[in-house]
Amino acid sequence: MRRWIGVIAAMCAFAFCAQPASACGIPREIHDGWAMTAPEQQGLDAALLCAMDDGIRGGKLANVDDIVVIRHGVLVYESYYDYPHQFNYDATTRHNGYSMTKSVVSLLVGIAMDRGLIKDLDAPIATYLPDYQGLRDSDKDRITLRHLLTMSAGLGSERAPGVSFQYNNAETELIGTILKKVTGKGVDVLAQENIFAPLGIEDVEWYRTPVSGLPMSAHGLSLRPRDWAKIGQLVLNRGTWNGKQIVSASWIDQSTAEHIETDKAAFGYGYQWWIGRSPDRDGTVRWAAALGFNSQKTIIIPALDMVVVFNAGRESRNMVAPELDLLDRYILPATSRD
Repeated sequence: MRRWIGVIAAMCAFAFCAQPASACGIPREIHDGWAMTAPEQQGLDAALLCAMDDGIRGGKLANVDDIVVIRHGVLVYESYYDYPHQFNYDATTRHNGYSMTKSVVSLLVGIAMDRGLIKDLDAPIATYLPDYQGLRDSDKDRITLRHLLTMSAGLGSERAPGVSFQYNNAETELIGTILKKVTGKGVDVLAQENIFAPLGIEDVEWYRTPVSGLPMSAHGLSLRPRDWAKIGQLVLNRGTWNGKQIVSASWIDQSTAEHIETDKAAFGYGYQWWIGRSPDRDGTVRWAAALGFNSQKTIIIPALDMVVVFNAGRESRNMVAPELDLLDRYILPATSRD
């Protein structure tokens, strides 16, 4: 505990705590379904959140377009940042999620399984896609949907299926193709009918390939930051929204469990979800996240009943830094353990 108090004191010594708690991160009502309170009412230290806000605006911390924090199902903090010569965002503006799209597609797989349209993750995908050219190579006929979900199919490489993780957009695109085969609908329509409509997500853009006109599965979904937070809250709720089970709790548990080690030392991988840990006052806290290019992040922290969204318009190292630094140094230390 002394270590966190020392961190806070050091920040204040550098004049990051000058802004009163009421002066930053106050969400505004846009009638999108979120309940809103002051952060203190949900067990967050507003002064430390404002220290983060001051550091970002002063150019001393990471360049981010926006930060949204949900605690106990309530929107408690939201901030948007303006930069010269760059498109700037607010609560009503969609932000491209890039590969965060993959995690939404994972939810669609769970919904298809719940409805019996997909029965076995370990059946060869050739049973769904018998004409797919890439399965005619040696060993590739053994690729399963589980391999695609864990990025271990070995497409475009000499690796046998299931041997190791290798990030590959083509594997997620195949998942989308299988979903269309079993449902007759593209991932955009499936998501609209089964996720967006129930969650009250109305402002959606999904990139389509110019040649086929089909929506991408690996990337291309743009939502408002608060709507990305709704996706995170759905997962935090183990698949329920306003008392309705959108996707089964068992699928949420499976898909956000670590199934394979990755080439990033700090991360594991589930079914199109990244699995990580952050330092905590009592050790570490586990989280699952949708991650995308330019540091898009929707982070679900079950132990703290919290969802945090970061969007950024500039590329950062390995889709990890610097936003996780904001999470580890400010947001987690600001959060009570009630």
